[in-house]
Amino acid sequence: MEYDLNNNNNNNNNKSKAQKPNFGIMFDIDGVLLRGKTPIPTAAAAMKSLMSANERNYEVPCVFCTNGFGLREVKAATLSEKLGVHVNPDQIVMSQTPLEMFHDFHDKWCLVSGPEHDGGSQKVAESLGFRKIITIERLREAYPYLDWVDRTRWPKHPAENEEAFPAIEAIVMLGEPIRWETNLQLIIDVLVTNGKPNQAPKFDGKQLPVLAVNMDLQWMAKASMPRFGHGAFLVCLENLYKKITGRELIYTALVGKPSEITYEYSQKLIEEIATSANIPQLDTVYAIGDNPLTDIYGANMFNRYLAKKKVEMEKKKLELQMSPRNARRTGRDVEKTDGTRKAVDSHFALHGDITNVRGIKRCKSMLVCTGVYTPTLPTPMKPIDNEEEFEPSISPVPVQMSDDNGVVIDHGHRDLPYTEEMTKADHIVYDVKAAIDKIFELESWCPSDD
Repeated sequence: MEYDLNNNNNNNNNKSKAQKPNFGIMFDIDGVLLRGKTPIPTAAAAMKSLMSANERNYEVPCVFCTNGFGLREVKAATLSEKLGVHVNPDQIVMSQTPLEMFHDFHDKWCLVSGPEHDGGSQKVAESLGFRKIITIERLREAYPYLDWVDRTRWPKHPAENEEAFPAIEAIVMLGEPIRWETNLQLIIDVLVTNGKPNQAPKFDGKQLPVLAVNMDLQWMAKASMPRFGHGAFLVCLENLYKKITGRELIYTALVGKPSEITYEYSQKLIEEIATSANIPQLDTVYAIGDNPLTDIYGANMFNRYLAKKKVEMEKKKLELQMSPRNARRTGRDVEKTDGTRKAVDSHFALHGDITNVRGIKRCKSMLVCTGVYTPTLPTPMKPIDNEEEFEPSISPVPVQMSDDNGVVIDHGHRDLPYTEEMTKADHIVYDVKAAIDKIFELESWCPSDD
């Protein structure tokens, strides 16, 4: 880990210029570029340093990745307004955005749970490609006696179940809901009846697919202490399900930082941006964030994945080269084999059927000090208005407390256990402008004057 906390923000004019960069950048938003709706002081300058001289195009491929919920168009418009540069919605990765790639579920009847702000869960699910959406409220209407905690919501008159209501085939959770008791009850009902909550529970057999977005246990708002996040809702659901069924809840996918799939999806977008800019190769992606438990953990996990994938690809190449069939081939056949080899390389760069990380060799993490992570700095930071609205993409770094037996209390998700190594950044810098300057220094690169 390298510390560089001086707030110098110097231009790297002594660096050699490259025609095309061979790196890309993944930005967290809250705590790196914005705090609520207020820009971090050097954020606009940092973004403009990545632009061409006329500020029309990005010279470095970059995406913006947040654990916040909502529509990409809304977030892109906010960033464009606040930072003074054009941000395309295609550059935005919200917590739920990678679900666009889960095509197998788009034509299944999905129970969708989540927030109602910024478009609401149904509109966001539709934007992701889901076509058979059943909301929690619609499920309540179909089975009026399931939601029973709040007596004011009981049916006023005798009601019947909708016998023709479709069987639910998957559960999609996009973020913390408003009425936790309702959502917890109905999701459990669907799970233990295999999608048919008008039938008796069955605790054997295969569990319905469950897709969950955003694992943050807590997030920092206006209160003096953290508030519950979607991760807290998932903890409740997991423990209720296990207590009732005796089985662990199994997730088909966990999406949002620090999930590996979110970084793979972000990398896919960076590759597409690089292709459109005629950049032939990307070796490194830099992930800039303010939270060791999400931004840094996820970047380090993705870096491990890239290293593992490289070994697998090299092994497959060697197997192709050593096969007797290839050894007997002549010159023209070798050319064909080389083409096949390239196709195999591309195939082995796929993570399941979800993303393509072809060409990327490493992911480097950069931790800034303008958000969750706030060490003692040599230069005081500019204060930010305490009355500013915060978004649920800010997750606090919990103190790694120990109980009487010395066991560390882990605030991460059940399936992503905390390790100190995974939360260590490659570089710690003052702010996002210092991060950009550091990247230019490491890559011996600076923007063109054209």
